Amino acid sequence: MSCLVWLFRFVTPLTLLLALVGLWGCEEAEPGPTLVTAHDCLTDPGCRQVMVVAHRGHNADHPENSLAAIRAAAEVGCDYSELDVRHTADGVLILMHDGTVDRTTDATGDVESYTWAQLQDLILLGGDPGNPESSEVPLFVDALALSRELGIMLYVDLKTDRSDLVLADIESGAYYEVALVRDDLVDVAPMATDDPELLVMPPISDGDELLAAMAAVDTLRIVEIARVVSDADLTALILSSGLQAQQDVMADGDPMAALSGDYTGWRSYVEAGVQLLQTNFPELLVPAVEQYNRTGVFPDEGPGAL
Repeated sequence: MSCLVWLFRFVTPLTLLLALVGLWGCEEAEPGPTLVTAHDCLTDPGCRQVMVVAHRGHNADHPENSLAAIRAAAEVGCDYSELDVRHTADGVLILMHDGTVDRTTDATGDVESYTWAQLQDLILLGGDPGNPESSEVPLFVDALALSRELGIMLYVDLKTDRSDLVLADIESGAYYEVALVRDDLVDVAPMATDDPELLVMPPISDGDELLAAMAAVDTLRIVEIARVVSDADLTALILSSGLQAQQDVMADGDPMAALSGDYTGWRSYVEAGVQLLQTNFPELLVPAVEQYNRTGVFPDEGPGAL
């Protein structure tokens, strides 16, 4: 029933007055933009949806680079979970940021000095002993499988020179829709040549490096802006080249947001055109990005975390 037909069913002055007042709410709300998956946006040159990466997973309550942190990132609404990949002495890829196990486990020594069997005896510090996803060093291939299950992409930061192992794990389950591999151009360009289905993201800091990346990778979709602060000119150049832009917001956005609820640092990246924002506080950034994707307005402030 239209609003006018509904209105004229009321005949008394009082109900007519109430109907006129209520008429303001009869107009249908403008629908928000249709959001797509992270992979679909990444492979669509026209997609301008803003998305969030959880740095080393959502690790506020879980060990970094754990399967539990990836699961938590998906639960809070992140589009990506960043992780770090290294290889063991026997050529198995695992998740670990540091070159040693000292900081994040109950043991010491170089990651590459351990076999995979030996790493399975280590316990991640701060994890839940009753939850293997929280307490055990994960395999890269298990992280790929979990991300597919959860519908979240992985920002794969390579801390290994064994690109053959990385490609083998991704190819083992055709995990192309969940893996975005980040490393220097000299490392990812050969990988993209060997497997054109692979999505890669080299860091660039200026227009010359952008052109070099585009020349080296025919299937390039996205680059990382390797700068601390937002750069509207460089971002515009990236977007005008048909690519998307990722940038870390941990230094110039996270501190203000976490300490005082000041979101203007984050907003500067979004206003510059950056689409993929990597943060240590996804529980704060995700709602702000959701508001922006829905309304086109990024909030100036919000709840802090500290």
